[in-house]
Amino acid sequence: MNRVGFDALLVPTRPQGNADVKWLTEAGPDWVVFPQSGTPTAIFRTEEDAIRFLESTELDMHARSSRLNRSELIIESLNDAGIRNGRVGVGNLQGTVRNDEGGVSHITMSRLKQDLPNIEFVSAADFLMRIKLARGPEEINVLRMASRASELGIKAMIETADVGVPQRDVWFQVFKALLDATGEAPGRVSLRAGAEGNTAGGGPMNEIIQAGQILSEEISSSVLGYNSQVNQAVCVGRPVPANFISTFNYNLDLFEELVDWARPGRSFADYSTFYKQKIDQRVAEVGGEGYFGVVFHTGGALGDGPRMGWGRDDENSDLVIESGMVFTIKPRVPIPGVVTPNCQIGDAVLITESGAERLGLRKIEPILT
Repeated sequence: MNRVGFDALLVPTRPQGNADVKWLTEAGPDWVVFPQSGTPTAIFRTEEDAIRFLESTELDMHARSSRLNRSELIIESLNDAGIRNGRVGVGNLQGTVRNDEGGVSHITMSRLKQDLPNIEFVSAADFLMRIKLARGPEEINVLRMASRASELGIKAMIETADVGVPQRDVWFQVFKALLDATGEAPGRVSLRAGAEGNTAGGGPMNEIIQAGQILSEEISSSVLGYNSQVNQAVCVGRPVPANFISTFNYNLDLFEELVDWARPGRSFADYSTFYKQKIDQRVAEVGGEGYFGVVFHTGGALGDGPRMGWGRDDENSDLVIESGMVFTIKPRVPIPGVVTPNCQIGDAVLITESGAERLGLRKIEPILT
């Protein structure tokens, strides 16, 4: 905070992607007032939540609560911390990943500016995103557990998916496997046969799985609110598309290349360019439509980090790979003769000083059910 000139942080909860307040408090308050020096304050909706927080936390923090006019508690907390002028960084104000205009209430900000006219309120969204990307040992251990729980979802999918089975039956079994493994609702279960997994919208569908379809998915368990995604294209029934296994093996080689390429000091933008070159090369050799979207994204609390890939310059920016970062690397390669889905492989990796290592345990290989 001193480096970027913030006298305090003012961080709200968000409807999706509550990582900022969780990272600062290990809890889920509605607001956090976090001065550069002094005791932070967590602001809750109810007194019961505030009391429960103080009883359970090991952090040195104050807690306040109000169902209404919480801007008054923010102003009181800033005053108590001696923040009456200077710069305050506001989370989710502007430039948030996937929401460039932010989501802070106009009424709240108007009241703050009126009562604290000598404070400059500026966006801290980019600052908070960057500072969370390098994970601590505890976070890495949690993400490792989340990765391995997500693989149980892959296992449940393979055991359930069959010709004539409704997609919803597979979806519920995957959801149950993740819930049983962690005790938390999954961060993402979106799967579909004969189309890209993300087109299912994260919910059960009535579609019936047909023979020879490729099953595509995004499966992400949650451990202590930290999500880690896995992906594995699977062919259900017969006949197997002629180019499925060869494409899968190509994608596996590409996945391993991308894991090897992910080393400290290399830029996210260069990583995306490298991926595009490999897909361009493949399309030139065998045909198909290349996919240059997300190739990897950061794993963490509610998955609110950037998703990188060619054509996503707004999220790549000038970020550089650092030791301690955790990515889900998930290349998608077109299958000649198959309109959709592409063949996708995905697994979380931890960046170390010497390179990247997988967090998952499963053997990645072509699977025919």
